[in-house]
Parts: sequence; C-alpha cells; structure tokens
Amino acid sequence: MTSLKHWHLRSRTFKDVWSTSLNVKRLRLALPSFRNCDYQAKMERYFKILDQELFCEKINLKKVLEICEQKFKVPTTPLFVYSKAQLTANIKTYQDALRQLACQTQLNYAVKANPNLTLVKTIQSLGVSATLISGNEIRLALEAGFEPSRLMYNGGGKYTWETRLAIEHNLLINVDSEWDLRQTIDICQNGFSEPRKARVLLRLNLNIDPAVHKFVNTGTADSKFGLDDEESEKCLQLLQQPDCPTELVGLHSHLGSTIYHSDVFRVSVEKLLECRTKLLQRGFGNVNIINIGGGLGIDYKYLECETRPWRCESETNQARLITLRDLLLKARVEGVDSEEQKSIHEMTNSIISYIAESISLADLKQASKEFLKNCPSWTTKLEENSLTTTKPKHATPYDLMNSIQDLLSDKTLQLILEPGRSLVANTCVVISRVMGCKKTSQKKFVIIDAAMTEIIRPCLYGAYHHVSVLQDLASSQVSKAVYDVVGPVCESSDFIAKDRLLPNPENGLVVIHDVGAYCYSMASNYNIRMRPAEVMVTVEKCDLIRRPDTYDEFMTPYRI
Repeated sequence: MTSLKHWHLRSRTFKDVWSTSLNVKRLRLALPSFRNCDYQAKMERYFKILDQELFCEKINLKKVLEICEQKFKVPTTPLFVYSKAQLTANIKTYQDALRQLACQTQLNYAVKANPNLTLVKTIQSLGVSATLISGNEIRLALEAGFEPSRLMYNGGGKYTWETRLAIEHNLLINVDSEWDLRQTIDICQNGFSEPRKARVLLRLNLNIDPAVHKFVNTGTADSKFGLDDEESEKCLQLLQQPDCPTELVGLHSHLGSTIYHSDVFRVSVEKLLECRTKLLQRGFGNVNIINIGGGLGIDYKYLECETRPWRCESETNQARLITLRDLLLKARVEGVDSEEQKSIHEMTNSIISYIAESISLADLKQASKEFLKNCPSWTTKLEENSLTTTKPKHATPYDLMNSIQDLLSDKTLQLILEPGRSLVANTCVVISRVMGCKKTSQKKFVIIDAAMTEIIRPCLYGAYHHVSVLQDLASSQVSKAVYDVVGPVCESSDFIAKDRLLPNPENGLVVIHDVGAYCYSMASNYNIRMRPAEVMVTVEKCDLIRRPDTYDEFMTPYRI
C-alpha cells in the first residue's frame, strides 16, 4: 500500500527549504508577486479622525463613553468598542476574493479569536460558517444559528462529550492524532443508541515555516499540531478498515498566525493537493475538501510612524540619519535667503528634533515631503534613509487567492478558509483612562486602567498595538515625550506599549487600536479585576453587547 510517508515538504526538492525564515524569504523571491496595491489603497477603515476627534463610524468615541455612563449605567473605562461596518467590510473582502476561485469555497470564522455572541451572530448572518475548538464553542455556534453540517471542529485534545456533540450534529471533524481518530471511531460505534457516521479530515503537519513568532507558529515539525508521516499512516490504516464508521472527506493544514506573506499558503495548497492525489489512488474517493486554515495577519503597525521615536531606529538607520544631518548642515549657507536654503534649514531642524525625540518618524517623513518640493536633488539621499519610501504591503485576502488561484481549477474541490484575526482584529478599539504618570531615572510611564487582563498579546509575545492619546489627535505641535504605556496589574509584564512618543496624556484618555482578536477572548480576572463592557457601533447607534463582570458574579462559585 502507498503510504503518506515522504509526502511532506522535507522530501524532494523542498527538503529543509522551510527550516528557517531566511529560506522562506529565499523561496519567496522565486515565487510570483501577487500584491494587490489597488485594494490596499481603497481599504476602508471605520475608526478615523474627523474634526480633530476620533470617531467610530459616525459616533465620537467620547460620545460612546457618555452613552455607556448615562444609558447603559456601566463603568466607562476600560471599554471595548466595535464597528459593525468594519466587520461587514472585512467579511465582504474575503467573500469577494474567494469568488476568484473556480472551485467551491467556504469561509469559516475561527470563533476562538473572539466569541462575543453578538459578533458571532452578525458573522453568521453574513453567510459565514465557523471553526470551533471546544464543545462550548460548538454550543455557542449552534445557539448563534449556524448550519451544523458546515461547521468545522478542530482541536488537538477533545473531551469525549465534545466529540460526541460534534458527531451528533454532523460537524466536520479535524483529526489531529491517532488517538483522536480512535476516540472518534469508538464514540461512533458505542456512544449512541445506534451507531453513527462521522466525516473527518486529517490535519497534516507539512513542516512549513511561515516565519512568524514561535508562539503562533503551528506549521513546523516541532509543533504540537498535525499528523506527521507515521501518525498519518496509522490513521489511514484505521480509516481503511471495512467496519470503520468514519469517512475521510478532506485534508487540513494550518500554518500559524500573523502571516505576512501569501506565498506560504501556495506551498501548503500544492502539498495538500499532492497528498489528495495519492489518497485518491489509494481508494479514498471522497477526499474533496482542502482546508488551508487561517492565519493571515493584519497590519498592526500601519500607524506606527505616528508614535515611533528615535530610540526605536536600528543602529544602521541612526547612523544614516546622522550622516544626512551632517550633509544638510554643510549645505546650509548663512545669510542666503532662498527657498532652497530655507528648506535645507527646516529639514536639518526636523532631523535634529527627531534625534532629540521631540517629533515622531511620521513628522520627519512629512517634513521630508515638504523638503523635496523645493530640493528635488536630495531625493536619492532621502531614499537611502527610507524617508520617502513606503513600507511593504501586508498580504490581503486578494493576494492569498491570487497566489493559489491556478492550483484550484478542479470544480469538484472545496476550499475551506478559516480566518479569525483578519476578520475581527481591526473592528475594535479599547478606550482607557489615564490613571496617572510617573517618571523614574530610566523611564516615563503612563499608567492606564486597561491592562494585561484585557489585552494580553503584548505580554505573551511582544505584540504591537498602536496607542493614541484621545486629546490632540490631529495636532503635531504639542509637546511630546517617550513613554511606556502600562496597566495597574501587579506584574512587570503588564504593559500595553513600550517606547511610544506621545503628547502629555495625564488625566486624559488613550485608545488602544486593533484589539478585536485574541484580547477579550483571552481576558482574565487576575487581581480580581472585572472584565469590562463591550459595545457595538452601527452608524450612529451604540449597543451594549456584553455587560461588565460584577464582584457578586465573580464570588458566586466560591459561596458554597
């Protein structure tokens, strides 16, 4: 019998290609570029500055706080604020992109990213299915009205009752190990009054490195996720038993999260299709689902320049900017009052101000644009310092589909895609109140009432979230300083942002951006902090979609 052995990426010409991020980059250069710059330019954002105030859709965020206090009678900060329009736009982007493919497609929302019931119901109403990791997520999806047969149940460790629930409702089940499959078979045969059937996919570990943080990398051989060659073969032998109650209907691979480029998805699809061909030859005739998981990231740093100080530049960039400053100083001619000389003087002062950390990188880039209007001969010098270039574009759903479109012309195939973060992350901000500021010999700190208990990603793996001071958002003339933005929790790892150039935030409000994914879903009651309220904005309307925890509710399980 033909085995799955040697079907993974470490075989053939791809041997060890994906073992390091450097090799990922090398292969990336050899693949076609599928950037969709038009989409990037047109991408709509529903949190924006209007008349020097930050709005969610058509409501001023300060007005949202008033509504929470006066109408909902809940603590105003910290507060999670969602945009329904942003969520709808994100889903429509994926749905439009999927229409480029000739094969059948299904878009599944990874509920683990954010399980708020109102969000999940909204997603269901827009024609999206769901991918679930636990029995309680299955319960949530059923309550939200999803069609059970389109739901996908994942997970490396499944309780018996969870798998039984999935079989009972005819969910697709992703098999992650031999014992997982054996448990599924046993439940089909013995868990009901009459034997049941189950539809399963094999989650394969293809040993593809998506070049992301190790804590969100699930594609390499050392990951706890997926089946290697030996486990795959054991599962296939079980599935080929004459009395096996489980039917193999597809293959799955999920590479990780916050993936920046789309080419790794192409390699994943290529290998899954190769595996499918082998399985069809082996007699598994109904393997028509190719599930490539999710993992496409978002550009968390699209506003980074606004608060990026000099100290965050690399040593190389610092040296280049100092050299540019010195060249400009030499080019200044005292007593000459020309437009060019004025521009040289202003540009020199802007670099000096950036080095002194009184302006941000965004301010310096804007000064560079003004400078080049009068001094175009300096273009090359500024390009060498990346002052006139834009950063690389983050891969979009359109890029992903373009990268795999030619591989999926078979109309008998069904592609399942399971995004979570890229559907909900940018739909939400947290409004937080500044409790106070402090200064040590080494640092300046802004202490806010949001913490790692609400936004744990920076603590977990150094993730970036942009922070804005709600006052003076549109002004670059206010005095600025470099701060760490931290919470009140008793942990040194309780930080939201480090080294941000901000206007004086004392006694004000800050906004933490892009917190719709893996923030509230990972929130805790550490330090007996109560999880905060969540609201959703729809144009000019604001609805409470989760009330905050209360102390009495927290204590109820202990009062036995």
